[in-house]
Amino acid sequence: MSDSAMFKMPTIDLSAKSLLTLSQLGFFVCFTYWFSQGAESNSDYLFPALFAISGLALFLSVPNARIGVTLGVPAFMVVMGLASGENDMIFWAIFMLIMFGPIAYMPALASGDSTLGLEDGDRTMRLGIVWLAFTLLMVFMMSSLVQAAMDGEWTEEDFDESEYTMSLDSTEQTIAQVALGLAVIGVLVFLLTAVMGREVGPMLPWHGGAMAAGALLIGQYLWLVADGGPDYNLASEVIFILSLVGLVALPPCIAYRDTSGSSEAE
Repeated sequence: MSDSAMFKMPTIDLSAKSLLTLSQLGFFVCFTYWFSQGAESNSDYLFPALFAISGLALFLSVPNARIGVTLGVPAFMVVMGLASGENDMIFWAIFMLIMFGPIAYMPALASGDSTLGLEDGDRTMRLGIVWLAFTLLMVFMMSSLVQAAMDGEWTEEDFDESEYTMSLDSTEQTIAQVALGLAVIGVLVFLLTAVMGREVGPMLPWHGGAMAAGALLIGQYLWLVADGGPDYNLASEVIFILSLVGLVALPPCIAYRDTSGSSEAE
C-alpha cells in the first residue's frame, strides 16, 4: 500500500496492538451512542456524527486524523456553543481536548507509528505523560470512584440533565476504597518506572497500567450495581468498560514490553 493512500485497513487479531486499536474505536462507538440518545432534530445528530467520523478516521489511519480529532472536536464544540449561546460548552471543549487527545495518540505512541517521526526515547516519554493525563482524568473526574470511596454516595447527571443520587452499601464502599488505593498505587508505579526511570523492586510500567485499569474496572462495576442509578444500555456499558480497560492497560504493555528484558540483561 502506498504512503499516499487515504486510509489503511488495520489488522484485526488478538495481539495487544490490535486490541488497543479496537479499544480506541470502542470509545468513540460509545460516545456516538450516548450523544444520539434523545436526539429530536437533525442538529442533534451533529455530535454523534462527529464522534462516529472521528472514530472511523482513527481506526482507518486517515492522514492527519489524530490532530484533526484532538483539535477538531473541541473546536467544533466551541463553535456550536457560541452559535447556540451555551457558554458552558467551552468548558466541555477543554475537557474533550484533554480526553480525546490521549485517546487519539496513545495507540500510535505505544506502537511506535512511523508517521509520528519520534525517536523511541521521546516517544515513550510523551506516551508516559499522555497516559498519566488520561488515567488521572478517568480516575478522578470521569469515574465516580473517589466519591464512592469517600462518601459511598454521589450524584450523576445524564444527557437530559436529570440528576440521580447513587449510593453503595458498606461492603461496596470498602471495595471502592480498595480500588481507589489500587489506582493511586498503579499511577505511582507507572510514574516512577516509565516517566522517571526509577526501579521499584520487580515492578514494571505495565504493572502500574494493569493496576490502574483494574481499579477503573471495579469502579465501573460499582457504578452499574449502585442503588438509585439511571437506566443504562448494558451493551454500551460493557463496550465502554472494555475500551477503557484496554486504553489504560495496553499502552504500557506494548511500549515498555522490552523493559524487563533489558533489565535482566544488565
